[in-house]
Amino acid sequence: MSIWKSQSISDKLTRMTLLVGGVSLLLAYISFLIYDLYSLRQQLMISMTAEANIIGANCVSALEFDDKQAAENTMAALRNSSQIRAAVIIRPDGTEFARYVRNPSSQFQLNEHLTLNESERFWTKGRDILLGTRIRFQGGWVGSVYMLAETSGVARSIERFGLISAGMLIVCFAIALLSTATIRHLVSDPLTDLARTAQVVTRERDYSVRAKIPPSSDELSFLVKSFNEMLEQIQVRDRALESSRAELEQRVEERTAELSSTNKELEAFSYSVAHDLRGPLQHINNIGFLLQHSSTKSLDAEGRMLVDRLLEGSKRMSVLIDDLLNLSRASSHPLHRRPIDLSHIADSIVARLEAEKDGRSVRFDVAKGAHVFADEGLMQVVLDNLIGNAWKYTSKQDAALVQFGYRDENGETVFFVKDNGAGFNPRYADRLFRPFQRLHSQSEFNGTGVGLATAYRIITRHGGKIWANGDVDKGAAFYFTVPYSEG
Repeated sequence: MSIWKSQSISDKLTRMTLLVGGVSLLLAYISFLIYDLYSLRQQLMISMTAEANIIGANCVSALEFDDKQAAENTMAALRNSSQIRAAVIIRPDGTEFARYVRNPSSQFQLNEHLTLNESERFWTKGRDILLGTRIRFQGGWVGSVYMLAETSGVARSIERFGLISAGMLIVCFAIALLSTATIRHLVSDPLTDLARTAQVVTRERDYSVRAKIPPSSDELSFLVKSFNEMLEQIQVRDRALESSRAELEQRVEERTAELSSTNKELEAFSYSVAHDLRGPLQHINNIGFLLQHSSTKSLDAEGRMLVDRLLEGSKRMSVLIDDLLNLSRASSHPLHRRPIDLSHIADSIVARLEAEKDGRSVRFDVAKGAHVFADEGLMQVVLDNLIGNAWKYTSKQDAALVQFGYRDENGETVFFVKDNGAGFNPRYADRLFRPFQRLHSQSEFNGTGVGLATAYRIITRHGGKIWANGDVDKGAAFYFTVPYSEG
């Protein structure tokens, strides 16, 4: 305190100005350093998320068809990202599906995993960042992408920024020391304006503001100009980030269009294959029928058994072809919406099934007045599958019950098909509406695993939703909605 008492007011003001200015500049330096570190790290994380989503979207088909080579070819595009060190795709069961490593000699051991409740998470591994995110498809997830990125680029940027800012800080102190004593009023006003500008930038993240440049051409003017140039550089960087984000969105749209085109080609292929198989299959049926009915004397017991198995397999293949054609039709058939009576359709299906009871004790309960605005042919397919499934999975019940009805929920009509049959494990409910995904073995209940996938596509095309509830040996309930609209 004695040094302050012995100095003149001018010296005190000089020291105070130097102290206040120095502290302000130091705080600004630290603030920008911290923000720059945070901003660069966030940019890296955003870039990782975008690349992980692109890789995940492009690997959906590979996961669905277990095509490891296609997934690895897709992941090879990560070579263009200099910060990505390694990436790995994990199946839902936790096993590794495909991986990418920039340096083959380095080892990448995945020790962190997403929990069931997590869809995305970042981990810090030393100087590296690990990202884990789910690969989603049709309302569920078919795998996970883990991507490891190095932050050495961030560290180098921060180091350069720190050195530049430290040099600027030293220059500012020197300028302040030489000029404060004689032109205090010329220094205090620009510094106040500079501090205010720094506060606006720090608090509001508004990099379009600029500090007022003093009329003189001295060191303080240079400081303000440098500060404004730094703000301009940050603003340019933000624009570049926005441009990169827009480019990534465009790439995602292009990949989505490519995926949609591929799906249409696959649907056309499956329709063509299923349609072309009908002719040869009919020949097999005819030959089997002739063998069964006209060659019984020349066939021994084993031969007749083989003919029966031939006809049984032919019948199952015919059912599979019909299901594949329905699945393709559900996606490509034009919608012809009109008012239809679902209760009437359900009654006709029940009448057909009752004619095939074969001694079974089955009670059907069909609610009247279930009306909807939809494609009649496609809705026939939906109810055929749902009621047919209820009929099939109650075959082991002494007193089977199959119900079709509807109710209002939150101003929306929800239709349902319920039964008291075998039910299903609710843990695997997400697999019900995937093609060829069955929760019961062929020996328990016959089927192709295509019917519910077909119903899902039809309801989705109508703008509705379909879901299921159930439990093992406690029956199942399938619900669906179809918006009553001509739009």
